[in-house]
Amino acid sequence: MARYTKEDKKLIARAQKQEVYEEDLLGERHLVGYRCKLCKRVFDLDILEVDHIRPRARGGTDLPSNLRLLCPPCNKKKGSKVKKTTKKTVGKVKKTTKKKVAKSLTKKASRRTKSKRVV
Repeated sequence: MARYTKEDKKLIARAQKQEVYEEDLLGERHLVGYRCKLCKRVFDLDILEVDHIRPRARGGTDLPSNLRLLCPPCNKKKGSKVKKTTKKTVGKVKKTTKKKVAKSLTKKASRRTKSKRVV
């Protein structure tokens, strides 16, 4: 697991537009904190964790455009969200496709026999 420095997190926040500014009475903008992408709450940069939008296991990169900052509860809740296929689900998919193919073949065969009867 790669550790990201404070400068790396600043680059990510700037790329994903997660910086939160506030204007004072003179109209000057000051950085207040950084917004979590999921829950939209504002945190200090040290608290936020780096998350891959498209996971590296699924072909994602480490470019700032593929990274975002999340608070720890949102990052744990999100996880990797990689769907796992089991033998049971694969078998069900194959059975349903076989049934659909069989139905379409019987429909085509019944159409052919009906057209032959008319002639």
